[in-house]
Amino acid sequence: MKTTPILFVIILITSCTQPQKEISSFADYERYLRPAQSVSNDPKEEEFRFWTERLSTNHNDATALLKIAGLFAERFKLTGQIQDIVMSDSLYTAVLRFTPEDNVSIYHCLAANAVAQHKFRLAGTYAKKALEQNDKKAASLLIMTDVALELGDYAKARRTLNQFSNKNAFAYLIREAKLKDHEGKLDTAILLMEKAFDRIKGNKALAQWTLSNLADMYGHAGEIDKGYEAYLNVLTNNPQDDYALRGIAWIAISNDRNTVDSKAIINTLVARKRMPEAYLLLAEIAEVEGNETEKIKNLKKFMAMASLPSYKTMYHKYLAILYAEEFQDPEACLKIASEEIMNRPTPQSYDLLAWGYYHQKNFKKALEVATNSVEHQTFEPEAYYHLGMIYLAAGNRARARFYLEEALASEFELGPSIGEKIKKTINTL
Repeated sequence: MKTTPILFVIILITSCTQPQKEISSFADYERYLRPAQSVSNDPKEEEFRFWTERLSTNHNDATALLKIAGLFAERFKLTGQIQDIVMSDSLYTAVLRFTPEDNVSIYHCLAANAVAQHKFRLAGTYAKKALEQNDKKAASLLIMTDVALELGDYAKARRTLNQFSNKNAFAYLIREAKLKDHEGKLDTAILLMEKAFDRIKGNKALAQWTLSNLADMYGHAGEIDKGYEAYLNVLTNNPQDDYALRGIAWIAISNDRNTVDSKAIINTLVARKRMPEAYLLLAEIAEVEGNETEKIKNLKKFMAMASLPSYKTMYHKYLAILYAEEFQDPEACLKIASEEIMNRPTPQSYDLLAWGYYHQKNFKKALEVATNSVEHQTFEPEAYYHLGMIYLAAGNRARARFYLEEALASEFELGPSIGEKIKKTINTL
């Protein structure tokens, strides 16, 4: 959320004199936390068994291989176990070896798996191979648009998206919304996503995905109550939607400062699936509670899970920041940031590099990277927070105040611990 300086002052004064409106209520979502709602590790066991038995009679049965590959990819979304998506990749690749033609759909599936693992350049390679087949071109172009967005090549994303003539199609609208969000036009992005949602209300899976994204956007725009209602609607249609529950847990801790209910949600999610990021939320809760021991314990759990080679690229951002801020190892942060820039040269990746230099106390280099590759190139509140701190270290108090106030306007998105750090810093200016 962006505000004018005068509006920011009004908000700051109001927040100091009025209590925060509590939005979440345990009674609204308690039923989704019961053990009966737990997700099975193998929800399509019968399908697995059927296709595996069929494959046992013919090891080159392409249909069976593709079905099993798809089931592994689906199960990864539910379990978070990396071996599922690795197995999915290997099966898709096996089919490619003996079906060199008519394999566009396989390349699309491999691209989707690569995106799930944050291997965006690899996803782009698969999309290009699919495009060379001159079949299902529109789907290939959509994947290339997604990859360009993830790689920070917004000009290419725009050029690719402009090739679509139907500007009212769902696939076009959600990507146009992403581009507008990257441009800092969140209100327009929300309108586009709402329009997309209206297009596919009859498609349960797409409706769930779109409504979850809308819930996130509402929160970022400061319409937290609308985001909360959207998450509840998602859960009404799918009681096992972990993403919606995690969104509600964030509202409980970031807006309501309700550590008890937020912790109850996160502990349920931890029991359901492998979710390293859950420990980051537990660490945030512990910090709000003032429990430093519990905070460090949860951060170490996250580090242990997310640092495994097979997972590491999926959590690079969090690992880099933790190395710099919590474990006093800015060199490790810089190493990860450099890898991210090689793989994903976005303003956010350069922000990690600048943040590493800042914690290394190389303020001159931090400012150089920040002004050249971050400032004016992203509207993310975390980047604004980092810019504010870097400008302050460089002695530019006016620019520091500007960016810190801009960041604080999105305190809900940043979370209570960063919000408190920003407030304390602003009070010194």
